[in-house]
Amino acid sequence: MTFVLTLAAQSVCLVKLFAQPTWETFIGAVTLCGYASFLFGWHVHEKAILLVIIPFSLIALKDRRYLGAFRPLAVSGHVSLFPLLFTAAEFPIKTVYTIFWLVLFLMAFDQLAPASNRPRIFLLDRFSLLYTTIAIPLIVYCSLLHELAFGAKYAFIPLMFTSSYCAIGVVGSWVGFLVVYLTS
Repeated sequence: MTFVLTLAAQSVCLVKLFAQPTWETFIGAVTLCGYASFLFGWHVHEKAILLVIIPFSLIALKDRRYLGAFRPLAVSGHVSLFPLLFTAAEFPIKTVYTIFWLVLFLMAFDQLAPASNRPRIFLLDRFSLLYTTIAIPLIVYCSLLHELAFGAKYAFIPLMFTSSYCAIGVVGSWVGFLVVYLTS
C-alpha cells in the first residue's frame, strides 16, 4: 500500500516534469518526490527529512511563494531533531542554536526572496507565519517547562507535541509547495 501511495503522490509532479523539462521543474519534482517518499514511505526517521530540505533549499529563494512553503519545512526539520538531544547539558546549546538560526534564517531569507509575479495564497502565508511563531514556545515548553511542571511524569507529552508539530509542518509545507509547483 505504501508503494502505491508513494507512486501516486510522485506521479503528480512527474507529469509536469515530463511536460515542462526545465531545471526549476526538475528540482521541484525531486523535492516533491522526496516529500512523497517521506510522507508515504514505510520507514521514516527524523534525518530523512533532509531528502526534502536539501533540494528544496536550491529553489526556496526563487520568490516569496516558494519561501512560504519552505519555511515550515525548515523549522520542522530543526525541531524534529530535538528529541535526539535530550540531556540537560545539550539543552542550552540546542535551544540557543535553534532560536539564533530561526531569527537569522527568517530575517535573511525574507530580505533575499523577491516578490512573486503570481498572486500569493493568503491561507498558506498565514499557516507559515503561525507555524513559525509557535516554534519557540514549543521548544521552551518541551525542553524546560514540562520538566519543571511535571518532573518525570508524563514524559511522553513533549515527544508527542514535537512529533505532532513536525507532522503538521511537513504536511502543510508539502501541500503549500504542491500548490506553488502546480500553479507555476
